Amino acid sequence: MHGVAILRATTRAAGRLVPAWVVTPRGFRMVAWINVVALWLILPSGGLVRLTSSGLGCPDWPLCHGGILPPASVHPEIEFTNRMLSGIVVVVAIIAWSLARQTPTASRGVRGLTLTAALMTLGQIPLGGITVLSGLNPVMVGSHFLLAMLSLAAAIMAALRYRDDLRGWTRTWDRRRGPFAGLAVLALLGVVITGILVTASGPHSGAATATDRLSNLQLTIWLHVRAVAVLVVVMLVLGAWMWRERPQDPIALPVLGIFLPMLAIQVAIGEYQFRNGLPWQVVAVHVPVAGLVWSTGLILAWLVAAPPRPVSAQTARRPADRTSVPPVPAR
Repeated sequence: MHGVAILRATTRAAGRLVPAWVVTPRGFRMVAWINVVALWLILPSGGLVRLTSSGLGCPDWPLCHGGILPPASVHPEIEFTNRMLSGIVVVVAIIAWSLARQTPTASRGVRGLTLTAALMTLGQIPLGGITVLSGLNPVMVGSHFLLAMLSLAAAIMAALRYRDDLRGWTRTWDRRRGPFAGLAVLALLGVVITGILVTASGPHSGAATATDRLSNLQLTIWLHVRAVAVLVVVMLVLGAWMWRERPQDPIALPVLGIFLPMLAIQVAIGEYQFRNGLPWQVVAVHVPVAGLVWSTGLILAWLVAAPPRPVSAQTARRPADRTSVPPVPAR
């Protein structure tokens, strides 16, 4: 409940600073996607902290070596910069929730999803503190990354749901396509979790010594490779299905055209880093691309699992947003 109270207090303060034009359909749509981009950008930022062994650059929390500003040294500056960026991401997430509450065209589902993203992002603050105070325990480091991916997922779903709100669309679960799309999400999540296990077992786990790592590296790699293989098969079948049946949502096939090459690039990066001793520079590329694969894969699954339907002729085009498009005709 304290998290919600902090959100409400921050919302009241932010409401007095936000320009009136932002509290419009166009303005909130922009902020919703800015929220998504911010939550994605924090992934490589946090990854850089781990990969440069800067996780204990500020060994105390919330201060840094007992002061507000870090000492003039590389590792404290990297860790402190990530903290500042995380603070900006928290503010953006709270603003997105605040605007969702104030924007009449935002549905209850959109407000709930932006609240979820904001609470998860706010939860990263104490979790980050626990991670530092635990001496970078690999479980805590991995939990930190997993929560970042889940908050990104909530923000993506909020932006997608608001897109439907503007077009006057509702979505119903497709009994034929929905279960397979759900399987695709589970495969994506399996790749993320096993990837976290690989990192927690390897040289970039965040732990100070090898004895503090989570598990056997070869075992976790074995699990991760098979999770990736399952994902590739599921997504290729899903892609062939979409190409054959032509989904109703007009952006579904373009998203597929982005996702499949992105997945291929990620597999190639993973193969390269495995065969070359996990160089941190390559892992640093692997992390943000993982966020892109996760994001586009979730969007793809959502578009397939629940095809759009127009609510009514009156709400199919909303005059408040000139960029809305005609409703999708029911088949």
